[in-house]
Amino acid sequence: MAHIDHRLLYDFVTTDRQREMLDAIITHGSHRKAAKVLSINSRTIDKAIKSLEIRAASQGVAPHRDVNRQTMEGFEAKRVSTAYKEDGSIALQWVIQEPEKRSMQQKLDAMMEGMKEDLEGFKQPLKPPNEVDTDYLAMYMIGDHHFGMLADSETKVDDDDWDIKIATKTLSQSIDRLSNRVGNAHTGVLLNVGDFFHADSSFNTTTKGTPVDVDTRIGKTFKLAGRLFNLLIDKMLQVHQHVVIVNVRGNHDHDMACHLSSCLDLLYRKEPRVEIIKNYSKFISYTWNNNLFVFHHGDRIKHEQILQTVIKNLDDEWANCKNRYCHLGHIHHHTAREVGSMHFEHWGSLTATDQWHSDSGYGAERSMTAVVPRFCPWAVLTPRFWNSTPLLESTMVRARL
Repeated sequence: MAHIDHRLLYDFVTTDRQREMLDAIITHGSHRKAAKVLSINSRTIDKAIKSLEIRAASQGVAPHRDVNRQTMEGFEAKRVSTAYKEDGSIALQWVIQEPEKRSMQQKLDAMMEGMKEDLEGFKQPLKPPNEVDTDYLAMYMIGDHHFGMLADSETKVDDDDWDIKIATKTLSQSIDRLSNRVGNAHTGVLLNVGDFFHADSSFNTTTKGTPVDVDTRIGKTFKLAGRLFNLLIDKMLQVHQHVVIVNVRGNHDHDMACHLSSCLDLLYRKEPRVEIIKNYSKFISYTWNNNLFVFHHGDRIKHEQILQTVIKNLDDEWANCKNRYCHLGHIHHHTAREVGSMHFEHWGSLTATDQWHSDSGYGAERSMTAVVPRFCPWAVLTPRFWNSTPLLESTMVRARL
């Protein structure tokens, strides 16, 4: 077997931890010595390097087989032919390429693994708040954040830029401002109503395949989103005894949203104060006392259809809850209406407009809202927008840009 040149694997590194391992192997000459220097198990390094080799091989680079001709972007190696000289060196090499067949599932699995490695050292809050009020629930509404989008004010009619750095700072500061105002509710729900990510593939397209402008490659976007959620959860754990995370699947990020929840579920599996709601369906439900909350992005479906779907499929929750709410996103501004015996509310977004929406004349107030209902067993949960007889106190606070 030919000598493995680990330097060829640098192009396929997705995390700082993988780069650190490669540096140690090249510097010290073996996996075993690198593991000793890094104070980790050698099997951990073996697994990481194997993952890099598989990723490299799919792109036409296999150091242990004398294959080092990387494929073009969006293609993978179908077949490699090599002609050797008498001394064993390579004379000619042909790499037959074909459009990449790896599924989005495989790609996002690799990104999830990278994000887990990147967050392994994050410190979890150990001490819960001293006093909490079980009569209160705080719901933080993240509306269509489009993390990873790139918008330049110089090419738009408005003056708002948007990139990953701005998206991170804007959301973090909004959570700070809202969490300082919601009081000591026992449970805090971080509700992402969909389209948290701007793109859903490495080809910089939405789930449907529409090209979009992005700030960086999808792997880095996913990793930085994990860091951001870790920061937000950390902030909420300092205020609430119990934190619930809901990631609704949007029309921009149907797959990315699902993988984000799966990864967060793995990261917080040993933290009993954090609950990650499964999002395998575009419909997600959550009950609190005698109230039913249904979450959906709001794309390609009418409120009346949602109502009928909920009544048919959540019949027990519907019967046992006096109050029913549906929280949605998609339209980037706030609206509220009542259909039948269910209240529907679309939430606004902190996000700047992208090029297409700016050119088309779309725009709305940029804000993030937290709703803080107070529970009374005899009362009807009535947010201010439908308030006729406010038997149940409900407070709404908003962070505006």
